[in-house]
Amino acid sequence: MDISIVIPVYQAENYLIELYNRLTTTLKLITPHYEIIMIDDCSKDRSWEMIVELAKADANIKGYKLSRNFGQHYGLTAGLDHCTGDWVVIMDCDLQDPPEDILRLYQKAQEGYDVVVAKRNKRTESISNRILSWSFYKIFSYFLDYPYDGSIGNFRIISKKVVKNCREMRENLRFFGALIDWMGF
Repeated sequence: MDISIVIPVYQAENYLIELYNRLTTTLKLITPHYEIIMIDDCSKDRSWEMIVELAKADANIKGYKLSRNFGQHYGLTAGLDHCTGDWVVIMDCDLQDPPEDILRLYQKAQEGYDVVVAKRNKRTESISNRILSWSFYKIFSYFLDYPYDGSIGNFRIISKKVVKNCREMRENLRFFGALIDWMGF
């Protein structure tokens, strides 16, 4: 497998078909050898049923359903535990991470990088959510004693070597951006 896409899914029935269509269009520009791993975090909507339907129609789709709502970072853990790609893209399911940008991430990774992150230029959230987010990352950076950039979300591509190291880190409290930064790739 050349590339795996790992997507934690929660309450995403309104996004999944468009996400799937945009992903497959983009991935076919890179390689015919890809997999899309969707991990349903016990959604209360039709997300899981839609994942099952997509997987039946397309062998490149793999779906996993968590037994209860564990949270996004545990969904990412499950996806990384099951992916097989030489390169793995981590992204959100709500289309805030444009699937078309995977091509740019992949091309940059081919220059010799093990980790390539995407940075959000503008946020679509309300001003109060942006203030809360900014405050969280300021406090988080203070306690971490590391300047963590809150405009960098989970959207990134990582090499198989990074995935292998992530699989060995089984911390109870998981925050992927910080874990991957901490590993030093």
